[in-house]
This record gives sequence, C-alpha cells and structure tokens, in this order.
Amino acid sequence: MSALGYWNQSQNQIHLYSYSNTGTLSDFVAIVSRIKLYPLAPKNIASSTYATMRFSHNNGHLFEDSFFSSLPGIRYVHAVMRYHMYTYTSCMYSRHTKMNANWQPQSNLLEQVVSLLKAYLIPNNDIQRQSYERLQQFQQNLEFNLYLVHILSNQSSQFSPDIRQLAGLLLKRNIKSQNVAISTGKTSAQMEMLAYIRSQIICILADSNQSIRNTASSLVTTFVSQYTFIDEWPELMPALFQYLEQQDNVDAIAGAFSALCKICEDSASRLESSPTRPLNKLIPILLQYFHHPTSQFRQDALNCINHVLVFMPVGLVIHMEGFLQGISNLTQDANNQVRRLVCKSIVILLEVGVQYLAPHLDQIIQFILRANEDDDEEIAIEACEFWASFVDLKEFKDLKPILQPYLPRVLPLLFSKMVYSEEDLATFEAEEQQQNESVPDRPEDIKPIFHKTVKKADGQIESSLKPQSVEAQCTSETTFKGACGVTNVHVGDDSEDEDDEDDDDDDSMLQWNLRRCSAASLDNLANGYGNQVLPVLLPLLQERLSLDGPWPLVESGILALGAIADGCYTGITPHLPQLFPFLMQKLNDPAPFIRSITCWTLSRYASWIVDQSNHDQFLKPLMEGMLQRILDPHKKVQEAACSAFCTLEEEAREDLIPYLGFILQTFMCAFAKYQAKNLLILYDAIGTLADSVSSHLNEKEFIAVLMPPLLSKWNELADNSREILPLFECLASVASALGNGFEEFALIVYGRCQRIVENELMADAMYEQNPTDCDAGDPEFLVCALDLISGIVEGIQCQCEGLLMGSNILNILANCIQHSTLDVRQSAMGVIGDIAKYAPAILKPGLEQMIPILVHNIDPEIPTVCNNASWSVGEIAMQLRGDMEPFVHDILTRLIGMINRPKLPRNLIENCAITIGRLGYVCPHQVAPYLKEFAKPWCRALAHLNSMEEKEECFLGLCYVIQANPNGIVADFVYFCGAIASLQGQEIENQELKQMLYQLVHSFKQSMGENWANYFAAFPKSLQTFLSTCFHI
Repeated sequence: MSALGYWNQSQNQIHLYSYSNTGTLSDFVAIVSRIKLYPLAPKNIASSTYATMRFSHNNGHLFEDSFFSSLPGIRYVHAVMRYHMYTYTSCMYSRHTKMNANWQPQSNLLEQVVSLLKAYLIPNNDIQRQSYERLQQFQQNLEFNLYLVHILSNQSSQFSPDIRQLAGLLLKRNIKSQNVAISTGKTSAQMEMLAYIRSQIICILADSNQSIRNTASSLVTTFVSQYTFIDEWPELMPALFQYLEQQDNVDAIAGAFSALCKICEDSASRLESSPTRPLNKLIPILLQYFHHPTSQFRQDALNCINHVLVFMPVGLVIHMEGFLQGISNLTQDANNQVRRLVCKSIVILLEVGVQYLAPHLDQIIQFILRANEDDDEEIAIEACEFWASFVDLKEFKDLKPILQPYLPRVLPLLFSKMVYSEEDLATFEAEEQQQNESVPDRPEDIKPIFHKTVKKADGQIESSLKPQSVEAQCTSETTFKGACGVTNVHVGDDSEDEDDEDDDDDDSMLQWNLRRCSAASLDNLANGYGNQVLPVLLPLLQERLSLDGPWPLVESGILALGAIADGCYTGITPHLPQLFPFLMQKLNDPAPFIRSITCWTLSRYASWIVDQSNHDQFLKPLMEGMLQRILDPHKKVQEAACSAFCTLEEEAREDLIPYLGFILQTFMCAFAKYQAKNLLILYDAIGTLADSVSSHLNEKEFIAVLMPPLLSKWNELADNSREILPLFECLASVASALGNGFEEFALIVYGRCQRIVENELMADAMYEQNPTDCDAGDPEFLVCALDLISGIVEGIQCQCEGLLMGSNILNILANCIQHSTLDVRQSAMGVIGDIAKYAPAILKPGLEQMIPILVHNIDPEIPTVCNNASWSVGEIAMQLRGDMEPFVHDILTRLIGMINRPKLPRNLIENCAITIGRLGYVCPHQVAPYLKEFAKPWCRALAHLNSMEEKEECFLGLCYVIQANPNGIVADFVYFCGAIASLQGQEIENQELKQMLYQLVHSFKQSMGENWANYFAAFPKSLQTFLSTCFHI
C-alpha cells in the first residue's frame, strides 16, 4: 500500500492524503514504530538512518516496519506502508478490546492463524521456519493468545487435534515468555483477557480428546509455576474438585487428574503452603479414588499422593490411617502400575515417616519380597529400592534387627536379579560392531562429563569421571525446532508434556534397571550388616564364580564380589589371596563384559592390593593386566579399564613410580586407538597419574612421551569445542606435576587460556546488552581455562611472573571473581591465591579492587567459594604483608563472624582460623584489638589442624597477637593451652615458635601470682600433665 502525504515536523506527524486500498488515512499518532529514513540522491540511496515516529490508525489498520523517502528540502513524502503479514483488524489488536464470556475471533484472522499452524505441521524445515516467523509477529500482541485458546478449545471438525494441540503448545510458550499468568501491572482489559484464558483452559480439561486434555493440563501447571501460591488462580482447585466429584463424566475426571498429577509433581510445595490448604480437601478425595473401578484413576490418585508425600502434608497426616489401609488394599491390585506405585509409596514413606510404617514392617517386608520377584521389571525395581532405603535410614540402628531375619531370603533374591537380562544381551549383540575400537563413536554415545572442581583451600578435587559406585558400574534424526520450542507434533501423541527440553537418555546401559538397583541394594545391605551377610553370600559367590556355563552368570558373581567390597572388607580380604589369581585370569576372558566387570571389581580392592608388601605378586601383575585392558579392542573394556586404573593410581601413588615409563607408553598407545568417548576418560587417567606421582613425572624421557600427543590434540581442537574441556583439566594436573618441565609449553598454553576467558567474558557482556540475539558465555570454559592457568602457575612457580607481566590477567580475575557462576568465582580465587604465592607483584596494582570482592565472598552460605576466598586472602597477606593493613578490619569482621558461628562445617572453621593466623603473623598490631572476639574458637580450630606447616604458621601468628595484647587471651588461656597440647608428639621445626610458646605460658603463670595454683587445678588432668611435663610448670 502506498500514499502521498507530507511531513509535519512541528507535530512530529505524517499527514497522508490517500492510499490505494481502502480510502483515506489521517493523523497516525498511536503506535510507536521503527522507521528507516532514506535521504535520496538523484540516482540511488546514499545512506540510511533510524528514527522513531508516532502513528495512529484509522479504519482499524496497523502498520509496522513502515518507512518513507524524503527529498532534501521538500516537505512532501512518499510513504510506503507494509502490512505485518495480513490486514489486521481492530477487534484483534485494539487496546480497548472489551472481553466478555461470548468473545468471538474475527473469521479472517482466525483463518490466517489456522493456515500458519497447518503449515507449521508440514514436515519441511523451510516451511516450518517461514510459518514460525509469521506466527512470531502475531505473538507480539497478548490478544493473539485469545485466538490460540479459541482454537485449542474448539471441538468442531474445522480444527484437527494436531492443530488444536499445536495452538496449546504455542500458548504455553507465550505464557512462559510474556508472563501472561502474572496479574501485577496489568490493565483491566488484560486482566479480563487473563481470566478468560484461564476459564477456557479449565473447560478444555474436560475435552473428549486425551491429547488436548494433556495439553490443557500442561497449561495449568505452567500458570501455577508462575505463582507464589496456588490461590492466585482461585477458580482452579474448586473446579478440579468439582470435576473429580462428577462420577459420570470420565473425561472431566481424566482431565482433572492430568492437571493434578502435574501440579503435585511440579508445585507440591505451593499446595502445602497455600493459605487455603487445598490438600486438606484433596487428599480425602484422592483416598476415595483408591477404590475406583477404573485402574487409571486409582493410579492417578496414588501418583498424586506420592508426589506430595515427600512433604508429609498436614492433610495426609490427618488421614494417615486411611492412606495406610488404602495402600494395603492396593497391594493386591490387578493393575501392574498401581502395584508399582504402592511400592513407591512405601519407599517414600519409609524415608519421610518411618514411624508410621514401623508397626507394620514385617508385613511390608513380605510384600516387598513378593514385589521384588514380580515379572514386571518396573514393579521389581520400585520394590528393590526398599532395601537400600532401609539401610540409609537414620533409625537403621534401631530397626536393623527387624530386617535381619529376612536376609537369607533378600540376599539370594538380589543376587539372582544381578544377571544381565535377555533384553540387555540382545542390545549387546545389536551393538557389538559399534563397540569395536575402530568404529567412531556416535554423538549420542558421548555423554557429558563434568569438570573437576578444585578446592584450593583444602586441596580437594571433586570429580564424577571415575564410576566407582556400584550403580554406575552396572552399565537421529534431526527435525527443525522453531524458536517457539515446539518440535513436530505427532498425531495422537499423548505425552504429558510435549515440549520438555530434556529427552530421556536412550542408552539402555545408562538406564536405571533391576540389575543396577539390585547391585546397589546389595552394596547398601553389605554396608549396613557388614560381615553378617557373608554366611549367605559366600556359598552363592562360590557357586557363581566356579561356573563354566553362560558368562552372564559368572559376570554377576564378579559384580557381587565388587559390590560387597566396602561393607564386607574385613570378612572378604582373607579370601582375596585365592580370589586374586581368579580375577586376574578373568581379565583375559573371551567375554568382553567379564573383562570389563573384572576391572571394576579389582579396583574395589585396590587398597588391599597396594597394602600387600609383595608388589611383584599383587600390584605389578594387576597394573600390567589393567594396562593390557586399556588397550583392549572393545570400547566397553577400554572404558572400564581406564576408570579402574584411575582408582589404582589414587591408591598406589608413589608406588607407581618404578613403572611410569611403561604406564606412559601404554597411555600414548591408547591415544592412537581411542574414539571420542574413551579419550575423555584417558585424559582423566593421565591427569590422575600426574596428581598421584607429582614431580616424579618431571623427567625428560617422560615429558618426551607425554606431551606430543597432548599438544597434538591441543592444536586440533577449536577454542569453542567442548572436547577441549577435559584436555584443559588434564593439562592443569600435568602442568602442576611437571613444574619447571612445563616451562617450554607455558607461553602457548597460557595465551590460549587467556583468549578463551576473554572471549567468554565478552560473550557475557554482549548477552547482558542483547539477550535476544546473543548467547551468554559458557561458564565451564571459564572454569577449565582458569584452572589450567592455576596449574601453570603452580607448576612453573616463580617463573610465572615473567609470563604474566604485561598480560591481561588482573582484568580477567577482577571480572571472574564477580561472576554470577559460583564455580567461576571459586576457580578465579584459586588463581589469585596461586599468583600471590609465586608472583605477588602481579597482584599488587589490583589489591584495592580485588580485596573487597574477596572479602565479600567470605560467606558461609557459599562454602566452596568462601574457602577459596579466605585462602587467597591469607596467601596475599603472607606475601604482601604490610600492604594488607588497610584491609584488616573488613577481613577480620567477616572471619570473626564466621568462626563464632555455630554448626559451620569444620573445614570452613579451620580455613578461617588459618587466615586469621596469617593476618596475625603479618599485621599483629592490627589484629590484636580483636583477640577477645575470636581467641576461644580460634584455639579450638588450631587444635584440629592436620597440616603441621599451617599449624606452626598460625601458632606463630597467634603468639605475635598475644604479645601485642596479652589481656586478650586471659579469659581463654586454658583453650590456648589446649591448642598447644595438640602439638604433642609432633616435631616443631620453628625454633622461634618453641621459645615464644614457652615464654607465653610462663609469663601468664607469673602474672597470676599466688592465684595460679587454684587456676591451674581447674585444668583437665591430661592438660595439667602435658604442661607440667613439657613446660615444667
């Protein structure tokens, strides 16, 4: 459409005389639209600028993306108006639309929306994308939701179930993205619109089509998730209660249950915390449905209660007797899903309200035994969970005798369920070719592996790479997905939530199954009952392990032997000299899954093997056998062997030094063989080796073997490849272990780390400015790069000053210690502490900016960050000494608040004490006035410190502070002496400390005069003896 008009600059308006479609347009003044101004040269457009103009509509027409061309010096303009997509009408888009119960859409607009929805369902990516882009323009107005809910609710033949369902899914997305559910800040018209949509959704819950009911119930829970209390939708719960009471309306009951199951699953806490306590009315209704003739409704009622049972709501406590009687009756239900949910109810109630089950435990155990033997694996799995949960109870010690008589039945049952199923074996056979080492991994084979979290303050490293748990060991086609988050909707898809972001894991070996659950339960029972399980298990083990029959039976025996390793360690170790040769033989079994499980089981006894004095008999053959399996042609065996070797490395540590050359050669051979998935585990094995043998790896011949393949992978991977993350983690350990041997690689590695950190921080900044078009940085890249920088600094130590001087490290760290992701902050503070140790001059220019941020992060609510913040402050203090004086007050205020806080984790208290000690060491006169505020908890914490180096350092700081303020220790002198007593049996290397402790004790005695004898008599006898013996008082 085009029109001739003129630009009225004083009124900031375009006046149009006429246009070609529907008549005359006058003053456009209401809708703000983005306009391009094109100053025209005689032959072409020279440039463009943007301006914002105001328009209003006449005859119900809306124009967006309009623009006009202007000739310089001429007031007339030629305005070209482009419709959004179609001619919109005022009924749909007027801000003055008045809602009422009989609202009807405009037929032409409805046809357009339906046409776009139909196009979106066409299995063609380009068509879907185009239709989505059109729909997105509609979605910019809240009233578009009225059209969607109209289509969803309409049961006429005009709209197919697929179209209705898609409309519902788009509506759900809009509810999430537009805050449709929230009433705050809405106009009266928008509130009416909200009320209309919600009333329609409630009606749709009774639809005759199950897919539509499920979509409506998904909309319900999307609304509820945006509310603090469910009462913010006051009509909802009464309507659902009314549906449940309509015994003759099966569709309404089904819809109500579909919504309630979702609400109870996603928003159970809102139901319980709601002022109107809807659960008080809902639970009796649900209990009545335990007796309903329709099995689906019995199942739904029990499912709803199971979701809220975790919170033990008041309404359920009131009706607990009825609930227990109800599930007792349902134990005999003919429906498998109902019986499965009964098992689940029992396990949940066992964990949250065992006192209600305690009088009935004998009957319950007998039911669980029967259910555990059920042919339906889902029922058997739910029942099997009972045994592990029972042992985990805090009341287990009191209840232990109740289960003990049943162990002769329970243990063989679990043992029998640990054999691979026929389905598992069929899967193995189907995937046999895929397990060949020469076949590249499929994308779905490579599961996420989480980065180790390094805690500098206590030297711990947490990792999920090594699958040592029992349960861990029992181990497409692409379509266009539009920005609306709706993948192709399938006809008749009755899924509960069609646009869930996360799909289930399709790897059957990673699924929780009866074999895994049984092994985990056996592990727990062995831990709970210890060697008492062996009289039952040993004959079963002997039978399984001596079989020449099918390999799955032998494999289950080896799995069971590994499962009981922790709980029955003292009882099983006498048999290990005989079992070890058997297991070594099984490392070479023809069946790959026997080779695999044997690696794991041997790793479970690694501590016993390492403890044996004859390494040639045990450790050396085990190491050689596992290294052979690391080069196994079967991927599953490679994976198990690599993971098991990580455990052996952690146990053996320096005992591996004589074999380092052989180990490294094997690892490098594996580099040439491994596909992507197992390469990740190989990185971990190399990193764990470096952590275990430390500087012993720093030999030229070892570096020549180790570094070339690592650097080859380093150069092969792009900065944004997630495959680089485990390599960074590996190199961090290697750099730290090699020490000055890593110097030749430090510059190139550090440069890339800095580049990656800068890129991720830049991505974060751009995302903050424009979250619609930009992606945020990936915090895991930041963490891995920072940890590698930390490893480099730890490795090359003082040489890092030349590396870091002139770099952007201060700006990087200043940004990272304020990052929203805690792991990023934690890693950045670790880098600061390392730099403070070896190159404090680098940090000095940034102290005024960094210290307040570090102090702010000394917060027990974020313990891992708190530890690293406190540790890094202490490291800075030890190196920069007097430069810390301006910050002492703020630091001590935080630390004193923490060290006096009750029930803090011990490691937080100890790290607090260490930092206070270091401040006292370098700034005693600034710390001394605060001595009374922390002396008692500080002395208690010092008594428990294990590191003698840190202990001496802190004691020296404490002594300096006491010298500066002797009166500050008077009230807590007995605790000071108790801390000194913790040094008993340990050699104090610092002679100054020895002298100061002696002088302080005797000075205090002298200051007490004749009161000393009575004062000293009140000391604990053991402390009196220690002081008399060691200090001659």
